[in-house]
Formats: sequence, C-alpha cells, structure tokens
Amino acid sequence: MICRSQRMMKVDSPFRKGGRGDFLSGLSYKIRKRIFTCSLALFLSCAGCAGIPFQTTARVPVESVHPEKARELFIRSLPSEFQMVNSVVFKYGWKTFSAIGYTKIDADEKKFTLMGLTPIGIKLFELSGTPKGTECGFAIKAFTRQGNFADRIADDIRRIYFDRIPSPEAKVCKKKYEIVFRDPGETEYIFAGADNVLIEKRRYEGIRRIWSVFYYEYQRKNGKLHPGGIIFRHYQHGYQLIIRLKEIRP
Repeated sequence: MICRSQRMMKVDSPFRKGGRGDFLSGLSYKIRKRIFTCSLALFLSCAGCAGIPFQTTARVPVESVHPEKARELFIRSLPSEFQMVNSVVFKYGWKTFSAIGYTKIDADEKKFTLMGLTPIGIKLFELSGTPKGTECGFAIKAFTRQGNFADRIADDIRRIYFDRIPSPEAKVCKKKYEIVFRDPGETEYIFAGADNVLIEKRRYEGIRRIWSVFYYEYQRKNGKLHPGGIIFRHYQHGYQLIIRLKEIRP
C-alpha cells in the first residue's frame, strides 16, 4: 500500500458553485450547502450523542418466510454500482471525530474510491481499493503517522458495503422475528422486518465477536435499497463509526 502525504491543504470546495471533481461537481449547490450545514451541526453536537441515532427496523414474525426466498429478494434489491455522500462520526473512547465521505462503490468487482473531508471542506485523505489491495493517493500527516491507516479504513469499507449476502451454503436459524444465516467463514447475517432486509452483519472468531455492522432506515433509490444509517462497531479495537446517508447517485 502506497500513500502520498502532504501538508493540510484547502481543496476546491465541493460546496462552492463550479467546484471541480467528477462526483462533486455533479451535486447541486443547494445539496452541497445542505450537506455542509448538516455535517457542521453534527460535528458540533456529536460529543453529546448517545444510543442509536437511527430508527430501528420494526420486527414482524418470520415464521411463514422462506429463508432462501428472503435471500434472493434481497440480492435483487441491492445496487451493484453507486456513488454517495455520507456524514461520518468516528468514536473511540471519549474521542470523537466528524467528517464527510464521498464514496464510489462497485460491489460486483469489489472496488471503491473514497475521499474524506472535514465539515468545512479541508481534504483529509483520498484512497481506492480493489481485490488486490489499497492505494492511498493523498493523506494529511496526522493520518500517515498512524501507520497503515489506509488499510484499516479500506477494511471497514469492505466490511460495510461488500459481501452483504450470505452464501447458499450458509446454515439457517429462524427465530420469531429474525432469520439468521451463518456462513462457514464465521460471519452471521441477520434479516428482519416486513421486507426481510439485512439489519446486521457479525464477524466471529470462535465464540468471540470481532465486529458488527448495523443497517437502519432503508430507502429505495433508483429501484434499489440503500441503508440511510449505518453503525459499524469493532469490538476488538474498541471504536465505532456512525454513518448517515446524505445523497445517493447511480
């Protein structure tokens, strides 16, 4: 993994009319300004956040739901390629950090690009990932001093947005309100709700849970489902990410 570090720099603001960048320039000025305003408010208030900041999926009985049918319907509902703008809060102990993420995902090819900025438009890092590895095109020194930070961010992106479907060989356990798929690789997928959507993905090592991804407030855009809220918790390393969807594009 290669990373080029530079001093903190002000990039061509994504909130200014006529700003450069393929994805950023495609957003309307009102949307950019709204993202900035919401993200700044989140940045100022996140220190007092507690609990789950999203609406949980309403549980309904799943006795009559066929697990394989639920799995196939969810496969068809997921987008393969999309672009999005998210606000992200990183929490580690008492430390909290807020940012804006501009992300492109190709789930079929397992490729992504990600640019992170502060709420006032200062570029923090830019990286991309493929099945072969991760490349960091830019990062401020505060990040590069953390060692392989790009690989850690890339791993979390993959855990959140890739492999959201259990394999056909997964073992199935039906509870009253949930369908649990467990892959041979010790990953569990929890489906629930009236639409039988993925609400949680868990990774175990033996009986120890390593990390979980929680998905909330699904919304349909361009005929596909996207979670409006995501919480990623890494139990082993003691941190969590709170991700709120601001805009989605095909």
